[in-house]
Amino acid sequence: MPTLEDVARRAGVSTATVSKVLSNTPYFTEETRQKVMLAVRELGYVPNLAARALSSGRTHIIAVVFPYVFEAIFSDPLTMRILQGIEAECSQRGYNMLLSTPRLTVDGADDNYLQLVQSGYLDGVIALDSYPVASALQPVHDKKIPAVAIGYHHSDYYVRSTDQAGGCQLMQHVLDLGHRHIGIIGIPDDMHFSASRRMAGLREAASTVGLELDTLPHTYGDWSMPSGVTGAIHLLTKYPNLTALICLNDRMAMGAIQQAHAMGRHVPDNLTVVGYDDIPTAALFAPPLTTIDQRAPELGQLAARMLFGVLNGDHPESIELPTYLIPRQSSARVPD
Repeated sequence: MPTLEDVARRAGVSTATVSKVLSNTPYFTEETRQKVMLAVRELGYVPNLAARALSSGRTHIIAVVFPYVFEAIFSDPLTMRILQGIEAECSQRGYNMLLSTPRLTVDGADDNYLQLVQSGYLDGVIALDSYPVASALQPVHDKKIPAVAIGYHHSDYYVRSTDQAGGCQLMQHVLDLGHRHIGIIGIPDDMHFSASRRMAGLREAASTVGLELDTLPHTYGDWSMPSGVTGAIHLLTKYPNLTALICLNDRMAMGAIQQAHAMGRHVPDNLTVVGYDDIPTAALFAPPLTTIDQRAPELGQLAARMLFGVLNGDHPESIELPTYLIPRQSSARVPD
């Protein structure tokens, strides 16, 4: 197996320079980097990560934490888009991602996750941290590992979208189309901070036309399409005069549209349905879904950039990304 010294001899530089190049340290020229990387390729050199960690004090491993609460993250397009943004930034900087899906309870995270945090193997952590039951980052903060939250639990560094503004934009769009008989498929406030912020935005916009949000028909789902189906059955059966359904994510909206069609309600001719997140299938659905873009890949990319800034000794400002209404064909003016 070729060694670090072999690479240094082939490139005509010191072993310290090879280490810096492989660690993406910025203090060398592009010409030097090219010479080192050419030698690495020619010799087939593979860095020893354990040795690199001992010499540099870094493992070049970032934990990305997506708590398992409602369902497996791999079936959630939103979290996968966030992961896409994190991965792009980590790959560019020569870091590896370690994906963790801890179970959270009122007692905190599960033992496997706590062992990972205590292992000393992580340079930093990025976590979705919006579940009121417990903070996925609390044991990370206790261990003083650099961390960035995507969400609402306390953290010195965080990235999140403006969920309340997004909820306000969504309700305002429905109101501007003339709808007043509105049903809501949401998430219990005590299950997700982002959901409660979106509901606050719906309430804010509804109040501008004299509507009290708590008096509007509502039911709860769990972010999934089947829960949107169930929610639509409940609302459209019990309140057949509804002309619009507001869903707190796209998958529930898609389930609601499917069920509405099955019940003889045509979207958008006699029922408007809107969602939230702008997942990739929202634009391809039939009909294409009116939704809120919370810029998920950017959330991930900015969280990773922020973490690398902290690792380099910076103190970056936390970020709230503005949301945008994406009007499509699932919403229309209230029927005459």
